[in-house]
Amino acid sequence: MKIKQFKCIEELENSLVRNIVKIITNSIETYGDARILLSGGSTPINLYSSLSQQNINWSKVKIGLVDERLVNNDSEFSNEKLIRKNLLQNFAKNAHFFEMVHSVDDEKSNLELVNDKYSSFMKRLDLTLLGMGSDGHTASIFPNDLESERIMNTKNIGIYSTKAPEFPFNRITCSKEMIGNSNDIFLFFTGITKFNIFNNSMKTNVPISYFIKEYQNMETYYTE
Repeated sequence: MKIKQFKCIEELENSLVRNIVKIITNSIETYGDARILLSGGSTPINLYSSLSQQNINWSKVKIGLVDERLVNNDSEFSNEKLIRKNLLQNFAKNAHFFEMVHSVDDEKSNLELVNDKYSSFMKRLDLTLLGMGSDGHTASIFPNDLESERIMNTKNIGIYSTKAPEFPFNRITCSKEMIGNSNDIFLFFTGITKFNIFNNSMKTNVPISYFIKEYQNMETYYTE
């Protein structure tokens, strides 16, 4: 696994943009389309804004979510809202986006529908962009959650419900195995606190440690 440390966030984001564009372009040339999964949170907002201004063939790009909160898409907690506002603009407005929330009232039916809608990502996945929380969680795979523990130990490729330790509690997430099938995995986080959590994760067995152990193709992008 590669760990890339940068002097500042601008250098990190520029490097990520270049590498993401390269993967998208190569995937379109090789397969006819590119399939990528993205994370929410505040950390990648500027990255997404920069990506939206890249003049590539976005009409051939399928964008899904690594995970989502089970909230309406106009909620401040919605990853879909974040992606639409910051990435699906400018050139990237032509990309094909696959949401994860179709109904907040029927969790079971919603999960079945999302698994169906995300079938193309399960067949081939070119790039996944992960983040990491201060508790060592990634995607919506959390410490001390039974569903998350099952996801970390299953070989099944799919999308599951989990419980977060904080509001909004109901989450939807791609399984570890689904993310691990990605041709490229980028982990992006900032700050010395998270770096220490990342560094100590093998001792604490938090969710990110499973990805570090199993997926040697994962590249970590970090700056203080």
